Amino acid sequence: MNQTVICCDAVRLEGAQRLTFLPDMFGGDYMTAEASVYAYAQRYCPDYQGGFWQFYRLPDGSGFMAPDVESVTFCNPDNWFEQTISGDVAGIILTALVLNHRSWFHSNHDHEELCRHFCRRHEQLMAFADNHPASATIWRALD
Repeated sequence: MNQTVICCDAVRLEGAQRLTFLPDMFGGDYMTAEASVYAYAQRYCPDYQGGFWQFYRLPDGSGFMAPDVESVTFCNPDNWFEQTISGDVAGIILTALVLNHRSWFHSNHDHEELCRHFCRRHEQLMAFADNHPASATIWRALD
């Protein structure tokens, strides 16, 4: 079992480890949440053309999905953010956006357990982002 650790203790999952990532990360809403990450990549990354995604697990159980690219341009027209960033940083931002959106969705549809799950995963990912070398960029993109 090979594991690659990127900054701040995030472990890239390989092989069979990938099979449990989505249900662990997104709970019973994992199919919609996964599709949302891809849709957000299409929306916020104009040069994104699809492809393989890496899954990263954090020590607290949270994690993020990231496009398997060296760099990508990320544009958030809602806050005038536009910058070329690493695939990993784009993945943190995209996953955070989806976690936030899905928690809001479940809150508004009285799915308390899923709402709590998404809120916990979002808090965990944001704690990781606080210690990431690109923390300022991540927060600026999400602002």
